[in-house]
Amino acid sequence: MKRILVVDDDAMNLRMATFILGQKEYEVITAASGQDCLDMLKTESVDLILLDVEMPVMNGIETLEQIRKQQAFCNLPVMFLTADTNEETMAAAERLGAVGYVKKPYIPQEFLEKVGNVL
Repeated sequence: MKRILVVDDDAMNLRMATFILGQKEYEVITAASGQDCLDMLKTESVDLILLDVEMPVMNGIETLEQIRKQQAFCNLPVMFLTADTNEETMAAAERLGAVGYVKKPYIPQEFLEKVGNVL
């Protein structure tokens, strides 16, 4: 079973993503901040990170920069969750090796298809 870490500061978005991904029998674990994500990666094994772009303290781009600095995670697939699809943000995500993004609000079929394509 593939394991996905969903990182979002909004509890409703975490619940919705967990519900949608659960329909395909993915194992889902969650983190409420970029720092929580980094801490979880020290002890948890995951196949994919779904990372919110807009978060307080450490946003998704900053979190991904920290993830990529660690040799063990330089090839770990990361996909952004965002309502913000401006070119600058997407260019930064691409430069850091993000494998794509899912727009909010989630469209379940599109969400599952994009995740399935990565896994």
